[in-house]
Amino acid sequence: MSNNLRYLFDPDSIAIIGCSPDAKKIGGRPLDYLIKYGYQGNIYPINPNYPEIRGLQCYENIISVQGEIDLAIIALPQKLVLNTFKSCIEKKVRSVVIFSAGFSELGKEGKKEQEELSRLAKENNIRVLGPNCLGLFNVSKGMYATFSTILEEEEPIQGGNIGFVSQSGAFGSHVFTLARQHHIGFSHFVATGNESDIDVADCIQYLAEDEQTDVIACYIEGAKDGKKLTQALKLAKQKNKPVVVLKVGKSDAGMKAAMSHTGSMVGSDAVYDTIFSQYGAYRSNTIDEFIDLAQAFSKLPVVDGNRVAIFTISGGVGIMLADQAMENGLVLPETPVDVQKRLKEMLPIASVKNPLDTTAQISYMPTLLEDFMEAVLKSGHYDSAIVFLGFAGLKTDSLNARIKSLLKVKAKFPQIPLVTVTLNNPSSKKLLSDFGLVVNEDPTRAVKMLSALVQLGKTMKREAVESPRENREVSLKSFILNDSKELTEYTSKKVIAQYDLPVTQEKLANNAEEAVEFAVRIGYPVVLKGMSPQILHKTEKGLVLLHLKDSKEVEEGFNRLKQIIDETENATFEGVLIQEMVTEKSVEMYVGSKKDPVFGQMILVGLGGIYIEVFKDVAMRKAPVSVEMAAEMIEELKSSAMLKEFRGNSAYDVTALSEFISKFSYFIDAFEDEIEEIDLNPTLVFKNDKGVKVVDALMKLV
Repeated sequence: MSNNLRYLFDPDSIAIIGCSPDAKKIGGRPLDYLIKYGYQGNIYPINPNYPEIRGLQCYENIISVQGEIDLAIIALPQKLVLNTFKSCIEKKVRSVVIFSAGFSELGKEGKKEQEELSRLAKENNIRVLGPNCLGLFNVSKGMYATFSTILEEEEPIQGGNIGFVSQSGAFGSHVFTLARQHHIGFSHFVATGNESDIDVADCIQYLAEDEQTDVIACYIEGAKDGKKLTQALKLAKQKNKPVVVLKVGKSDAGMKAAMSHTGSMVGSDAVYDTIFSQYGAYRSNTIDEFIDLAQAFSKLPVVDGNRVAIFTISGGVGIMLADQAMENGLVLPETPVDVQKRLKEMLPIASVKNPLDTTAQISYMPTLLEDFMEAVLKSGHYDSAIVFLGFAGLKTDSLNARIKSLLKVKAKFPQIPLVTVTLNNPSSKKLLSDFGLVVNEDPTRAVKMLSALVQLGKTMKREAVESPRENREVSLKSFILNDSKELTEYTSKKVIAQYDLPVTQEKLANNAEEAVEFAVRIGYPVVLKGMSPQILHKTEKGLVLLHLKDSKEVEEGFNRLKQIIDETENATFEGVLIQEMVTEKSVEMYVGSKKDPVFGQMILVGLGGIYIEVFKDVAMRKAPVSVEMAAEMIEELKSSAMLKEFRGNSAYDVTALSEFISKFSYFIDAFEDEIEEIDLNPTLVFKNDKGVKVVDALMKLV
């Protein structure tokens, strides 16, 4: 199906099926908005009960319209929708918005009809928004295909550069209204409803290409097609369009998906968190933060560094801002000594180290604020700035002077993002916004805006990892024994070793004589492990014997392990694994994967052995990952300190571990549709550039 949404977002002709002359009705509001707010395209009201509506010819049905139709709005009862949609297909309408509810959200019958809509849309290459949706609008075009009441009294702010897409119409309306109260404008608004065809990912992709949009804001409850969402986020990043996401559903047990035996710490919400971070979307946790960040990203420059200068008229607030800046990953370099001297000459009573406290003297010295800011910022020691002005926004007589100062500073240092904190009334909010200044009433929120800009700068620099799928001649299913999808340690390691992932030296013995022969060949001491596809947790059944030193111990050990498996009900004896006993000093790490139902193969890294479950210290990414990204994963771990040089002990081979993680990630990506999960635990990391080695492995196929 074509992904061209131009006819939906930017139509030159609109038909309203179920149009009403009553502007308060669902079928009347779109027409009222289109006329009121100056839509210049062709409008075709469709209702057999009227010859005309609002001075426009009214048609009996869509077939009777003479011209071409880019967009049809269906505002009819649910029982009429399917046949009406078929008429749109016959008319060769290019896109459709379905307001009507009563589909998959109501049960089996509704779901069946929605599936029929989806099938017909796909077969006939017609794009559908909804059903059960609030619609959309394009502000610069004056195109309002929505029945939302948020536009009844007031048109959206012109010139906005934020594209907003929401899976909830009511939430979208709420956020839109709050943003308008803060004089934040949108380029587009779209509520996706039941997503029978067009989903959030489609909208992100369109907005990433849209010239009117610089920032994309999304409210998401879930995604059906994870690959499409990641591709859309990649495109937005490629186009330098920041994406702000508010994703809900953190505590919904039904959304939790266990990942390997680490299910207690990793679920679907953690996967979404990972995807957003990895593909450049910034996840907000509250509506305030969602709006703040959309505004910050749309008006302020991205920064490379985290050094902030704080200018305040209150010493107490300055201290609070300093604390919160540090908590949010920002640093406050002390003002250079020569600059401190100049500032003291301007105002001897000022505190000049950073935070910089001008006291209330700025009310009596008109240029003091700009003089202070210019002297500090031109030193080159700072990447961003916060200005706390108390209740200046409520004092209209002095506000203009503050604005004048801030605008001068902004013009002299356009690369430095500046957030002003002051209490406001509606008129001062508008005034500050009209001058292009970013203002917040809460110091904490102002700090988070700058912190987010720093994170955004890092994200935009990170290179995307492509996934060149190799053609695999051998299916992993060829390794399945006895119809079990769970492979033993021996079989699992045999698979990964074929793809250059290092494993312990080992051989599978079928009798005691072979066991002794292999042990001699490998060299004592050795480890014996009983292999059975039905007994994967070997230690619990006593199927692991360590430090065997001679042939007698190996022979006795083989017989003991075979006996345990033979006496276990329904267990098949695969053999006994004779394995080198690794004695060299190492750190045990966990490397694993789990196929997420939405996003596919996810790779996990943590401290190995039992500690991954005890400490729940895990880094996660969508596969594949580069060596650099693998190194980032290791660095994220609290336990990464154990791998570094410490008190005279040399560091472990983190480079080899990073390369191993990356290579493993490409392996699981190549076999994405065949692998359910893999545990490589422990994977030993050695010192002195001696690499890594997988000691134990379990693989489960789909």
